[in-house]
Amino acid sequence: MEIVIDSSVAVKWFSSESATNEALALRNGHINGTRDLWVSDLLYHEVANALRYKPEFDKNKLAIAVQDLFGYHLNTRPIDPDLLNAASAIAYRSEITIYDAIPVALAKLRGTVCITADENTQFKRTKAKGYPVQLLSKETL
Repeated sequence: MEIVIDSSVAVKWFSSESATNEALALRNGHINGTRDLWVSDLLYHEVANALRYKPEFDKNKLAIAVQDLFGYHLNTRPIDPDLLNAASAIAYRSEITIYDAIPVALAKLRGTVCITADENTQFKRTKAKGYPVQLLSKETL
């Protein structure tokens, strides 16, 4: 099953938060071949930046997390004009940043769903406009 995830899901792979178990289940499904996770290349920057500001992460722990993140061999789409234009349209319509719209746009372009843990931005604002987004939960597994 092909799924797009955003950085709010991937951060949970490295930091114990609510819905961490669900995020780990998605990651583990990708590793064992039962899920096909897709991301934009922006996700790597966003995850590293989010972890950099977590108190439990120093530069060594962050370096290990970055290495692990690349080691999961996520299907990665580079930012290109088609993706950026689709994200721009979603951003304007949903009143969110282009950064937040990119994974939703990727899901739309791939004909699948974007799973997010960001309830207030990606989920509420884009779901209300009919975009293919689901909130990370046991039901999304």
